[in-house]
Amino acid sequence: MNEENENNEGAGLPKNKIDKETAEKEFIRYCDSNEFDHDTSGMNDEEKESFDDIKQRFLKACMAGRVVVDGMLLKYTVSNFSPEGFKGDVLTFKRPAGYAFTAMDDFKERENVHKLTAFMSALVGKDLKYFAKIDSSDWKFVSSIAQLFLSS
Repeated sequence: MNEENENNEGAGLPKNKIDKETAEKEFIRYCDSNEFDHDTSGMNDEEKESFDDIKQRFLKACMAGRVVVDGMLLKYTVSNFSPEGFKGDVLTFKRPAGYAFTAMDDFKERENVHKLTAFMSALVGKDLKYFAKIDSSDWKFVSSIAQLFLSS
């Protein structure tokens, strides 16, 4: 069984609920709505690689049916890899206000993961400890969307 099937079945969803072309259109629509630059021609190799990782994570979750784009909003369903009480949660990503950026100030410069998690917390309206309990695949999805906002 390949990794994509394992992730989708483990998440309790059939493979390719949404086709890749539609998922790519949703990604572009979300980027355009939030004014994220998705044209990689002006990016250096490191930026392209980072952006492609974010895009691929988005596409995979979208194809599995766990991502819904509604204008500037994005709704993400937490996978079944996360424990009871978390799996199936729907996280709504809103455009960050100033609070999301100032939330990072509570941590020292070397505490990059804590800073990112504080931003994620403000982005979806969940406590910091929420992110300590969800599966790493869900954490990585949320952090990817946070990185789009932080890099724009």
